[in-house]
Amino acid sequence: MRLPVSFPSIRHLWLWLLLALAAGALIGHLVELNSRRGSSLHTNKVPAGVIPVRLVRTKLGYQLQRGGKPFFIKGGAGLQHFDKLKAAGANSLRLYSTDYADDRINEAHRHGLTVMLGLWLEPESKLDYFNKEEVNRQKERLRQQVLRYRNHPALLAWNIGNELDLGPGNIPMYRAINDVSRMIHELDPNHPTTTSLSSVSENISRVKRLCPNLDFISVNIFGGLNSLAESLEKRGWTGAYIVTEFGGRGYWESPKTSWGTAKEQSSTEKADFTRVRYEKTILGHQDKCLGSYVFYWGNKFEYTQTWYSLFAPTGEKTATVDVIQTLWSGQRPSNLAPRINALKFVGATAGKEIRLQAGADYRAKVTATDPEANSLNINWKVYQDIFIGTMPSINKLFTPTEAIANSVEPVNGVEVTVHSPTRPGAYRLAVSVYDGKGSVATANLPFYVEAQARAVRR
Repeated sequence: MRLPVSFPSIRHLWLWLLLALAAGALIGHLVELNSRRGSSLHTNKVPAGVIPVRLVRTKLGYQLQRGGKPFFIKGGAGLQHFDKLKAAGANSLRLYSTDYADDRINEAHRHGLTVMLGLWLEPESKLDYFNKEEVNRQKERLRQQVLRYRNHPALLAWNIGNELDLGPGNIPMYRAINDVSRMIHELDPNHPTTTSLSSVSENISRVKRLCPNLDFISVNIFGGLNSLAESLEKRGWTGAYIVTEFGGRGYWESPKTSWGTAKEQSSTEKADFTRVRYEKTILGHQDKCLGSYVFYWGNKFEYTQTWYSLFAPTGEKTATVDVIQTLWSGQRPSNLAPRINALKFVGATAGKEIRLQAGADYRAKVTATDPEANSLNINWKVYQDIFIGTMPSINKLFTPTEAIANSVEPVNGVEVTVHSPTRPGAYRLAVSVYDGKGSVATANLPFYVEAQARAVRR
């Protein structure tokens, strides 16, 4: 008996043809992807010397793992004192750019520190993210940087841009961040990606919607660190995060004088401020917080010489370093920094703004103690302030101001005569208290010089 013979319909033939074409395209894409990665499609072999880093989910929440072991980031953001960073109990360093990475990443590795390496993306004020050619040129530049450092044994993660959300926050900019993250995952499957945001606001929803390729987010936050976890939850972020900058209160969020100058915390106040926030948010939310980088591990001028500096220009540490070491290692340093309890003009009413008459003399006094009762050496200076009313330019914000010569005359160990400048304007009286054992305490007091007397008593 002859069985009937059936032939596929024209529709089925077209379907098979389309499937074959799709399969061919997929194979071609995989071959191209393999070529870009420089590895076999059939192997997950890790290059020699590389320690893979993964973000994993556990029963307790999110966890960063390095070489298969839990890795909670205890880090500093800066370019100096790597030996002291390691000695304090740190395991990581944040670098903002590859421009100076060669020496720094090798030095960090020698000290047993990992590195969160920044890939510098231009802000919207300097790059038109609607211009595809400009964006592609930037991406190619970053691609070369990833290829250069992807197999470095100290590499922990890639940080794509720093505070790009400070600009207009247009959609193409966020898409560019995501595109760079996707490229990194293709070139380097062994290290996660993130981007550092300047705050927790509507930018969180934009990142969540437009940057799905990021492994986690990062936030630079100071005064708001206390409520970071709650703020992220309120904004709908349920994933992991890192605090990539924290420390004392920022100048933009600090109390101001009537003439617009920010009031800086003393180094003693910064240490207490930092400890409370670290314990509550960073240690208290390890189900989502993967760790942090204290800012700034070194000495830098930003608004003032001491606002973020955890060290004096000559290398002495402040009390925040003592606090951080205790939090990281569980052990206090053998020598603690001095504490400043008060800095004031003699005769001034507590809490009142200081206004001085031009060219007149006034007494100032500092009250300081040392935990080990070391003898203290006190250095006084008067600076002109850079900030009146509105935000200064970036160049001005980071340009150190020179101390005014012959403006301070010692009276005794803790008191000086301040010769008020002859030119009216905003100034600061700054004091540094050294213990001679490698530690320092700092404080400053803003005052305004007027042509006519509305001044404190001498």
